[in-house]
Amino acid sequence: MEATRFNALNITLNEGAILSTITPLLAEHLKMLEERWEDYLKESSAVYFAEFALMLDRLAELCKEDKMPGLARLCEGVTNQMQALSADASDHPLVPADMSALVRQVDTMLAAARTFQFRKAEERRAATASDDADASGAGKPRSIWLTADGSHPWVSGLTEQLTFFGFRVHRFNWHDIASEEVPPLVILFIPPDDYGVDEIDCIRNVRALHPASRIFCLAVPELLDPMVTLLRAGADVTIPAVQQTATVLANVLNLIESQDQEPYRVLAVEDSPTAIALIQRTLSQHGIDNYAISNPDQLLDAVWRYRPDLVLMDMHMPHCTGVEATRVLRQIPACQALPVVYLSSETNMEMQVAALRLGGDQFINKPFNPVLMTTIIKTKIERYREMQRSSQHDGLTGLLNHTASKGRLNQMLHAMDPLKDRLCVAMIDIDHFKSINDAYGHPVGDQVIRNLAWLLKGRLRTSDIIGRYGGEEFLVVLRGACFKYAYDMLDRIRDDFTNLPHAHARGTLNASFSAGLAAYPEFDNDQALIDAADNALLAAKSHGRNRIGCAGAAMTA
Repeated sequence: MEATRFNALNITLNEGAILSTITPLLAEHLKMLEERWEDYLKESSAVYFAEFALMLDRLAELCKEDKMPGLARLCEGVTNQMQALSADASDHPLVPADMSALVRQVDTMLAAARTFQFRKAEERRAATASDDADASGAGKPRSIWLTADGSHPWVSGLTEQLTFFGFRVHRFNWHDIASEEVPPLVILFIPPDDYGVDEIDCIRNVRALHPASRIFCLAVPELLDPMVTLLRAGADVTIPAVQQTATVLANVLNLIESQDQEPYRVLAVEDSPTAIALIQRTLSQHGIDNYAISNPDQLLDAVWRYRPDLVLMDMHMPHCTGVEATRVLRQIPACQALPVVYLSSETNMEMQVAALRLGGDQFINKPFNPVLMTTIIKTKIERYREMQRSSQHDGLTGLLNHTASKGRLNQMLHAMDPLKDRLCVAMIDIDHFKSINDAYGHPVGDQVIRNLAWLLKGRLRTSDIIGRYGGEEFLVVLRGACFKYAYDMLDRIRDDFTNLPHAHARGTLNASFSAGLAAYPEFDNDQALIDAADNALLAAKSHGRNRIGCAGAAMTA
């Protein structure tokens, strides 16, 4: 057994510089995973085996969150193998043949993790060394392989657009695609005519060589069989031929956008200290932030202070049942959609059904299965957050919608002091947008809108407000900005957008935008600011477009 111990599996503390390039949570989890695997190799304990399996399940989730679908697949493959090998404690130690097979799978998974982390470290260093890469709005430079035969009409347009956003594009023919040590972030495949046997074999081989890369197959027939075949071969995304290249950049940007999502928050209402300790340990192991109260009298105060994404409610507590506490919670408008999951040893089906009818969302029996409980919790929270997000964000761009952006501006103004605080509002509109839709189609028009949205998000600060106000019009609020700073910033973005190539089936197109700018406190409420900026926008359009108009005293200056 000693001879098999982590020969190729070493992710040790000596590689801390590599681990530090990924999220701290993932780095710490990888370290703990290695320790638990070493514990199992030493003692062949069923407990260590189960803990390793639980941590591996969590690692798969973290890999998905950190945009590493290949590693997630490898983790899930190891998990499936472990489930097949062990049903209970009597299966340990594993027979030598099974143990050797499992070590090989873990070896492959951790080797891929190490390779991916080296690539992340290289990108971090390159991004730090290159001011131009940051200024492009693309953040860290990323490598993309584009595989297509000859002079396919899509190649030049895609290459130009991806390069503008800071990606390093390497072009290959189908039969000479490289197998470099450092894998790319994305591999794009464009077939010569269709995806035949040779093309499918090529994709399958590339997937085996680069399990951590994302594979996009373009120009796919919109039929079930070819899509399933490509997914089985290792593709992550299949883009139908009717969509052409308009959605390629959207998928790539979705992959690398760095949106720091807050950790899931669970409020546990439980009167047993032992149960609370077990719940909190389980949730913490899965990266879920949690807060516990033992008295339901504290429920409303805890909800307002902690702002949970889900309440884990014990059914039977002193002075108040979980059902009664939930019914009170449902009387509060802001909590009517908040997920409530009951946790109880109650086995009476009628009582469980009644509890769900009176406001609960799910029922979990004690003693609970940790994996099942955390899966239910995460699923409920994801749906809850998506519901919250869909009500406030625009579906095409991910920006705040019309109502939400105006509401945020109003909230911001209420907290400002007109004697010392500054703020600028800009209304932006894409020039001749109808002509773009008419000439190239709505999918390309949508991509132009999304490209501007991504450019704004990449250039502006997280404290600024960016909203899609409607159609091709955007609302931007620059907090704490004087008029000159706001004007210069928007003018640089305007100039860059003018030079941004938008890919389509026949190549690329260019577009421009006009903007109007108004400042607080010269205009002292949300509607006055928006109206003034809108009037300045109209003036910019009337003077030739592709420029920024100024409202109020700034117009004269």
